[in-house]
Amino acid sequence: MKIYNYCFAVLAAIVLFLFGCAKDKGNYDYKDLSTSFVDTVAMPNTFFVKQNESIEQDAVSTPGTPGNLVYEWRLLQQSFSPDPATGIYFNKLLANTKKLSYKVVDAPGSYMLVLYVKDNANGGITQIVKMPFTIGSYASPGWMVLHGDNTSSDISIIVNNKLLGNLLPANTDYVQPNVFSETNGAKIQGEGANVIYMSNHWVDVFTKTDQGGYRISGDDLRIKNTYSNMFINPLSASDIQYQAYAGWSYNELLINKGSLYFVPQPTPSLYYQFGVRCFGEDYVAAPFIGTIFNFSYYGVIYDMKNKRFLYIDFQRYVKQFKEPGLTAKFNMRNVGKEMVYAEHGFAKGWFCVMQDEGNPNSRELFICNFDKTDDGNRALDRINISNATDLNNAKYFSIGNRANVMYYATDTKIYQNNYAGDLFSTQRYDISVSYPGNVITGMKLLKVNLHPNDGKILYVALYNPTTKAGTLLQIDVNEVSGVFGAIKAYTGFGKISGMNYKIK
Repeated sequence: MKIYNYCFAVLAAIVLFLFGCAKDKGNYDYKDLSTSFVDTVAMPNTFFVKQNESIEQDAVSTPGTPGNLVYEWRLLQQSFSPDPATGIYFNKLLANTKKLSYKVVDAPGSYMLVLYVKDNANGGITQIVKMPFTIGSYASPGWMVLHGDNTSSDISIIVNNKLLGNLLPANTDYVQPNVFSETNGAKIQGEGANVIYMSNHWVDVFTKTDQGGYRISGDDLRIKNTYSNMFINPLSASDIQYQAYAGWSYNELLINKGSLYFVPQPTPSLYYQFGVRCFGEDYVAAPFIGTIFNFSYYGVIYDMKNKRFLYIDFQRYVKQFKEPGLTAKFNMRNVGKEMVYAEHGFAKGWFCVMQDEGNPNSRELFICNFDKTDDGNRALDRINISNATDLNNAKYFSIGNRANVMYYATDTKIYQNNYAGDLFSTQRYDISVSYPGNVITGMKLLKVNLHPNDGKILYVALYNPTTKAGTLLQIDVNEVSGVFGAIKAYTGFGKISGMNYKIK
């Protein structure tokens, strides 16, 4: 009996094996499943949309796409860190329809528009389409221009591909006019002095009046604070005299009536007012501020009263530099000159045009460097450029950051000085030829770290006193040789008194 059971088990196993090897001719339906529901070639590569604008975008179907698909449009942040204001990751559902129709109300920044297309009839197989999506503020990113007359001012913005690259459609080139008055219902009171974008925070606009200006929203230039209320103890009109402003990282520095003020702004959603003036030395600050990303110096100024350089630490304490070391080219504690102009330039230098008191024929270039802790050798160079053509008549300066390039301008001529070589100057442009009756009122290089045109565009402001009309020249320059290239003119301004780059 045992032998019979054993043989039966072996026979059953052989039969099952043979059935398993037989070709399955069951009633099955096989097909190739595709995830190409949307024609990605027909979809935009990128989007650039301003706040309060609407976007209409259809999910363009490929031939033979099923009709029972599920659509989901989402807006995600591009960065992998949470929003500093909310502490959460941005992930917003925009629509569950094939066609997206959405009014942009989100904060300016870089996002990713993601389209999910799901085929539930076939196991939920999904196609994912990602498209970079940049939201610009209502006040466009671009080149801000502060302009007007001696009673009122406004802010217009130059918007083009040289400034914003492929964020914009090709051949974009326009001026967004008078954004401040459009938003606030009135112009800025008084003659303008300067306009500056505080990275990822706001815009500061300053005037030459006893009102000082405003802190305004970076999104739409709406007023947030008066100049007086930018201080913990609000300033009276008699104490207001804006002279200079600078920022580095999230730190702000301001010179008002010869006094330096400093405040960190670490939180985008909060605003910290200026406190007491920086103290520790007797000084009257010239209207220029040195700002190097170095925690040894939170700001550098020139003391007009005692003719010396000073710096502050994080505690707002004003300090003298050390006695000159072996390689110092001048004594930073006792310069004995008046400061005409100062700007950061090539190789992390702070380039200072200095002269004897009231004597423009004695102009020299003093170069400081603050990339190291004070060792007595921060006075890098001293160059006598007093014989440069028309330098004694120069009113405006611009220092290159990509090579040894220095421009200066009189009322009608722009020169480049070879301060690192033979000290001679080359005339680059005479505005009286193309713009008779105009005078130069300002000059500034585009200097934005990692920008494709960093150091390659020079903006020159012109003004016709007879017609009261201002013109802005956008000049392509070679960042190494300084040679001028193409020149584009923008019109429709008053007298231009300040200009700066707005990142977003």
